[in-house]
Amino acid sequence: MKPGCSVLRLLSLAGLFALSAPAQAIDCKKASTAVDKLICSDRGAVSADADLNRDYSALLKQAPDGDIRAMLVNSQKRWLAARDRALETLIESPDALPDGKTAGQVARDLIRSRSAEFKEAPKGASTPRLIGNAVEQRQFQAQFTGGKFAGFAASCDVLPRDYENYACFASRHYQHNDRVCSVDEYWASGSVYTSRYVANVVDGRPKVIAACSFSSEDEACSDTEGKAKWNRAPTQPANLYSAAPLPKFDGEIFAADDDEWARACLSDPAYPTAN
Repeated sequence: MKPGCSVLRLLSLAGLFALSAPAQAIDCKKASTAVDKLICSDRGAVSADADLNRDYSALLKQAPDGDIRAMLVNSQKRWLAARDRALETLIESPDALPDGKTAGQVARDLIRSRSAEFKEAPKGASTPRLIGNAVEQRQFQAQFTGGKFAGFAASCDVLPRDYENYACFASRHYQHNDRVCSVDEYWASGSVYTSRYVANVVDGRPKVIAACSFSSEDEACSDTEGKAKWNRAPTQPANLYSAAPLPKFDGEIFAADDDEWARACLSDPAYPTAN
């Protein structure tokens, strides 16, 4: 083997190991950040953190391929950042603590909840939900051509008030040739807002031709009879479509409810038909 090839192989293996390795449990002897020190101050949180590390390692081993493993790694980085933001808020603003709880107890509950999420699976299934969701999303999208606008733009955070629930919401884009069908879902002020958009790619950019909403901001996607009423002259939404490539699946997003609508939207050039 040529020396250059040997170096490249070692670098490749090092990169794979870095991607596969689980995030290590906090070493309390070296705790330096306010969040690490908070977790280390609570025995239950320290124990939960060690359990989380083991559960995360077990989850990675169940990933069927490198792409889903990379998704799990990125998802955990995203969760750690959200956890730290939430705990930093409670450290700086003790008045925001849920009634009857210390910041250490909140940390403990957040970590235990994450461990439970790693092991959660649909009834009768052995595949963890985080992996199963990603596999199903990939299988659904394989029916279509995909394209530069297809993918998931997720936003995840620990929800305020109780500081116990971690949730992810996403703009989800499905593409077939020059048709892009999108679901824009986000959380704000204690409520979830969801809109749907039908667009055609014109001059390299999606042009929205119809929109509806489940939050009464537009024509209703579903009335009392389950029928959609589309706005046929919608305002072009700002920042809905990303200029950069998006992840094609995200196990923390439940998108199965999109399938029937997205299939109809993508397969019929005349969609949506008249109200």
